[in-house]
Amino acid sequence: MKKSNRRTANTFGMMLIFGIAIVAIYFRLSTSTKPIIEKSSSNKTELELLLTKDFEEDYPSSPREVIKLYTRIIKYFYNENLTDEQVNQLAKQICNLYDEELLANNSYEDYLLELKVEITEYKSAKRNVMNEIIEDSNNVKYWTKDDREYASLTAGYTIKEKDSYSKLYEDFILRKDEQGSWKILGWKASEKTSAE
Repeated sequence: MKKSNRRTANTFGMMLIFGIAIVAIYFRLSTSTKPIIEKSSSNKTELELLLTKDFEEDYPSSPREVIKLYTRIIKYFYNENLTDEQVNQLAKQICNLYDEELLANNSYEDYLLELKVEITEYKSAKRNVMNEIIEDSNNVKYWTKDDREYASLTAGYTIKEKDSYSKLYEDFILRKDEQGSWKILGWKASEKTSAE
């Protein structure tokens, strides 16, 4: 009987250790993966990513990256059916990409009004921004004036209106702010016929 009791005690001990190990592993996995899932951006839609982008923590690192993000937002304005609140939120987000001088010369209220008129015009004309070509980083032009750093580059957009397509090219000028971030100072229709 002593052997049987010892075997039962050993089996019980092994099962107890095995049970504790399973509970410990489950607890470890459930607590360690939860923050990863919550912070994962792969579960968010493009609109959610744009609306929740933290510009203080994750500002685009180059003039080209600024224009790429600007274009992502612009495409959402013109291509998607957004609520008024979503347009307002995206407008606030895109203003994070603008230079202080551009913001000072254009009130937010005026900008928002013009933006909504433009969005309505795009929708009425059944116009969409289909794709974009932003100049390669090697083609960005840099210069310094009055101790401020500037950059310029061209972006090209394919615009679909009903059944026809056209190209639109814009020249952007960016200026580095005191924090070292490139901000859009302005843009205009380009004379170029292609963005490389």
